[in-house]
Amino acid sequence: MKTFGKILGWIVLFFTPYVSFFEWKVDRFFTGVKSTDRLSDIKEELLFLMRKNLIVTNIWMEKKFKGYEYLSKGKRREMYKNAEKISGKFLRFCETSKIDETFVRAEIKEKDLTYPEGGTDKIIFLRNIASFLEPENLYHYIETSSFGKLLNDPEKEKLEGDCNQIVTLYIYLFSLKYDINELNIKLLPEHVCLHFRNIDVEATNGTFMRYRESTDVLPVTEIIATNMLDIPDYREEVVVVTPQIMVKSAQLAYATSSLRSLVEKNLNIAYENLGNSAYNMGDFTAAIFYFEKAGNMEMLKSCYGKEYNSLVEKISSVKTVEDAKKYKSTYERMLFLAQKMGDSGLEGEMRKILGQM
Repeated sequence: MKTFGKILGWIVLFFTPYVSFFEWKVDRFFTGVKSTDRLSDIKEELLFLMRKNLIVTNIWMEKKFKGYEYLSKGKRREMYKNAEKISGKFLRFCETSKIDETFVRAEIKEKDLTYPEGGTDKIIFLRNIASFLEPENLYHYIETSSFGKLLNDPEKEKLEGDCNQIVTLYIYLFSLKYDINELNIKLLPEHVCLHFRNIDVEATNGTFMRYRESTDVLPVTEIIATNMLDIPDYREEVVVVTPQIMVKSAQLAYATSSLRSLVEKNLNIAYENLGNSAYNMGDFTAAIFYFEKAGNMEMLKSCYGKEYNSLVEKISSVKTVEDAKKYKSTYERMLFLAQKMGDSGLEGEMRKILGQM
């Protein structure tokens, strides 16, 4: 019976955009998050998804919110298999690794860093990740990369990615043995690094260090907002990302980040784009909603006037009070718009017409 249920489940998946039920769960979470949600309200579910499979979580996010054409079901399935190959290869590497506490203590002392007492097993594991992904051996740094290049077949190609992507891979490999909530990230000017108990882990070159340009140590969940706000890979073809998806991405970044002042600008830009799109299509009600969100008073005034004029055309055939009654809701909207425009003459005229109905 279990086998039948499993087969039925995969048949159902065949007719959906998802490779697995976990992709569906990730999509349901991201779709349900609103910009008004507090990080404290959604952090546990976000952490659950990241702990369960950060690779799938991140790839689905790129597919949905960055619109990369190459992320088909078949390609994602291949990438997930490569992720399993990478993790298997890494765990085998750990079994034969000569890295121990003495080695790590000496490295940390040489860098004039403080050894994380009580975290020996974890810092050794992080050192193993760094050694496994040794630059120009298995990993090659490239700027502004999509996550897909980091999930090449490790038996055939080097893994390629930028700082966001390699930090994400570090977190995923760490999750194979330890709770990712033990980790943090640190945001620097146009850069991100991993952080563990006062030690910065520079994932792009596999070294321990201390970045003094920034003291802001952020929760590991911040990597999600960081990846969503990252510049798309210019080398990849993308499908048209609708303004609605753009604003959803910005809302998610806003909801999942503790640095709301940093991402608020991106959210406002997304609202502006939606407002402009609605404005150009003549949907002034929607445009007003989005420009209000963005706080764009100039465009709001323009919308009020444009919509008012469009409604004047709508009632141009009205000759009698009886005719006007059929358009009561239109006149009420015109009264609202007149008030918003601050035009007392138009406001008085609309009140007079409504008073006669």
